[in-house]
Amino acid sequence: MVLGACSDSNQVESSGAPIDLGPNNIELVTSLVPFSDCDELLSHLKEEARERVGPYGLNYQGGPFWGMPEMRVEIGMAEMDVASAEPESTSGSASGSAFSDAGGSGDDSYTGTNVQEVGVDEPDIIKTDGSRILIVNNGVLSHIAIEGSQGTKTDQIEISDGWGHELFISGNRALLFTNGGGYDDVVIMESSSSESEDVAEMSVMPGFYIPVAHVIEIDLSDPYNLQVIGEMKIEGQYLSARLVGDTVRMAINSAPNQLEWVYPSSPGSEDRATRFNKELIDETTIEDWTPRFTLTKGETTSSGSLLACEDLHRPESFSGFDVVSVLSFNIADGLTEGSGVGVLASGQTVYSSLDRFYVATTKWMEAEISEEDFDEWSESYSTDIHAFSISTDAPAQYAASGIVQGTLLNQFSMDEHDGYLRIITTTGSPWDDRNLSESQLVVFEEQESVLKKIGQAGGLGKGESLYSARLLDDIGFAVTFRQIDPFYVLDLSDPTDPEIVGELKIPGFSTYLHPIDENYVVGIGQNATDEGRVLGLKVSLFDVSDKTDPRETATWTMNDANSPAERDHRAFQIYGQTIILPVQSWTGKVNGAVLLEIGEGKISYVGEVTHETESSGPVSDCRELTAAELEGTELQFWIDEYGQYFQLCSATDTGGYENSWCESIPLSEIDDWYGDEISTILEEIGAQDGDRIEECWVDPFNWNLQIQRSLIINDVLWTMSWGQLQSNLLDGLETKSVVPIG
Repeated sequence: MVLGACSDSNQVESSGAPIDLGPNNIELVTSLVPFSDCDELLSHLKEEARERVGPYGLNYQGGPFWGMPEMRVEIGMAEMDVASAEPESTSGSASGSAFSDAGGSGDDSYTGTNVQEVGVDEPDIIKTDGSRILIVNNGVLSHIAIEGSQGTKTDQIEISDGWGHELFISGNRALLFTNGGGYDDVVIMESSSSESEDVAEMSVMPGFYIPVAHVIEIDLSDPYNLQVIGEMKIEGQYLSARLVGDTVRMAINSAPNQLEWVYPSSPGSEDRATRFNKELIDETTIEDWTPRFTLTKGETTSSGSLLACEDLHRPESFSGFDVVSVLSFNIADGLTEGSGVGVLASGQTVYSSLDRFYVATTKWMEAEISEEDFDEWSESYSTDIHAFSISTDAPAQYAASGIVQGTLLNQFSMDEHDGYLRIITTTGSPWDDRNLSESQLVVFEEQESVLKKIGQAGGLGKGESLYSARLLDDIGFAVTFRQIDPFYVLDLSDPTDPEIVGELKIPGFSTYLHPIDENYVVGIGQNATDEGRVLGLKVSLFDVSDKTDPRETATWTMNDANSPAERDHRAFQIYGQTIILPVQSWTGKVNGAVLLEIGEGKISYVGEVTHETESSGPVSDCRELTAAELEGTELQFWIDEYGQYFQLCSATDTGGYENSWCESIPLSEIDDWYGDEISTILEEIGAQDGDRIEECWVDPFNWNLQIQRSLIINDVLWTMSWGQLQSNLLDGLETKSVVPIG
C-alpha cells in the first residue's frame, strides 16, 4: 500500500489554494488484488454479502416496501423455490488533445465523429467512411449510399429492442451497441405470530430490473441487403466503447443476479426474511454473482461466463458487488466471445487514450445510513480510477488503480498526456448552504500498479459546480457556475506543480469546450444574467494566447434556445474554421443547425439549415381568432402569454390544425368554459348557431425533424434528424437531397 500524500503539517500550498491533508483527506491508494480461482472469488462474495444482506436483499437504498401481492403461494420455509427470470438468451475524426490536431480527421474529404482523442474513435448514432452513411434510429439501421450531393437509402433493418443505440463501422462491418432488459419477480414473506412455523405464506410481485447489453454485428458488404450476422447478449449495462485501429474496447457494468430474495410484508417478518436471505447467500454459486453472455453467430449459439475468475480483481476496501468488465474485440475478425478483464466495483465514466483505457468507479454506500452520516459520506466522497493497458492489439490487461477525492463530471474530466493522467473533480455539494463545494485538478503517475498522485491544484469555483473541462497537452480549461461563469486556465507543463494561471468571470456558462488552435477555445453553453437566470444558447470565443489573461473576444447568442452539443460533444462539428451547431428554440422559432465562422477573434454567422418545410396549403379550414378580436378576455391571455391557438369553425368545417390536438367546444357552451363575455364577442365577429370554437395545442415545430448530428463529405453538408438525412452545399447552403430515415 502506498500513501498518496504525506506532510508534517496539515496543509501544503498548491496553486490556487491550500490543499487540506488532514486525516480525513489523506488518500491511501493501492493496486487491485486478483483472485486465484473461482473458489476464492465465491468465498469473498459470500462473506461480504452475509455482512450486508437484510430483509430486502442487497443494494437496497430506499425505505421498506409494503406492497400488495399479485399471487399468493403456500410453501415450506426450507423448501421455497420461486425462480427468478433469466435474462434474454465508428471512422473517427475531429479533435484530439493537441491543438494542432483539432478538427482533423486524417482524411480531408470527410469529417467524422467529434471525439476527445485523435486516433480513438467513439461510437455514435451516425457514421461515415466517405462513400456511405449509416444511421441508427429507434432500433432501425439505415444505409445511405453517397454520390456527390445525392443520398440514396439502399436498405434499412430492425436490429434490436432497447435504447441508447450507437455504432462503429470498419470496412464492411458495423458493430452496434445498445441496452435492454426486463423485470424479475420478488417474493414477499407475510408476518407470522409464530417464529417456529414450518410453513409461511409468501407473495410474488414485480421486482428488480435486469439490464442486458447487446452487441450486434452487421454485414455491410451488400448495401441492398444488410445482414445481422452475430449478436452477443451480456448480463449488465453497456457503458461505452472505443475503437483504436481494428480493436474495440467495451465497458460493461453488471450487477449480481437478484436471486430469490424474500421481502417482508410488515416489520414483524423482517428478522425471518433476513435469516432466509442469509441462507440463500450460502447456497449461491459463482454464476449468481458474475456476468454471463450468450453469443449467436448464424446457426451456432454459445454461452458462458463473461470473465474467467482469475481475470477479476478487487480493491483492498469493499466496493460493492457489481462487476465492471473491459472486453476486447477485433472488428475486422467479427464478433467473438472476446477476452475480458474486470473489477469488483460499479463502473461509471470511461475515457481512453491510445495506450490506456480508464474506468472510474463509484463507492459502495451502505443501505442503513443516517442523514448525518450521509452528509459526511458525500462530503468526503472519492472516486476510484482503474487503468487498463491497450497499447497492443491484445486483450486489455489490468495496469493500475488510484483514488481521487470528489466526483467526475464526464469523460472530459480525464486526460492522459506524456504518461500522466490528469483528472478534474468536484468535492462537496455545490448546493450546500455552507458553500463547501470546490473543484480541483489532480495529476497521477503510474508507478508499478499504482496511480500515485504527484501534483494537485485546488480552489476552482468554491461553492460552485463544475460545468465543463478540457485538458490539452500542457494547458487545461475549466468552467464552474452558480451565478457567474469563472473560466479558468491551467498551466499543466509541470505535472508535479500544475497551476491556475488565469481566470475570467463572465455571465453564463459553457458545458462543452473545444480547441480551435493554440490561441482560441470555443465554449458552447447558456447565456445568463448576473443573477444566474438562464437566457438561452451562447457560443463564446476565448482568446487564451496569454494564459494569465484569458479574454472572451466574441459571443453569439440565441435567446430561448439550446443545442444538443451542450450535453453531447458528438453533436458538435467543425470543418476548417466553420462550426456546425444544432439549435432548438424553446418557442419554436428556430429548429435546425447554424453555421458559424471562427476567425481573427470573431464569430460570424454564416447561415442556417432546417429539415422543416413550409406548408404547401392551408393548415386549417377554420378562421383563426386573434388576440385583438378577443381583447379583455381569458382567450386573449392564453394567446398572448402562451401562444395558444383558437379558431372559429362552422358546422361544415373539418377543423383541426395540422397534426395538433384540438379541443372542440360548441358555441352554446363557450360561456361555461371562458366566461359570459366570450359569446357576445363571438357574435360581434360573425359567429352563428352551430359554430364551434377549437382550442388547439400547436406544436411549434416537428420534434422528429430536430437536427441532431452533422457530417461533411467533399464540401457537402449532411445533417441528420430523427426523421431524415439532408444534404446542403456548403457554398450557399442550397438543399440538394432529402432521405427519409424514420
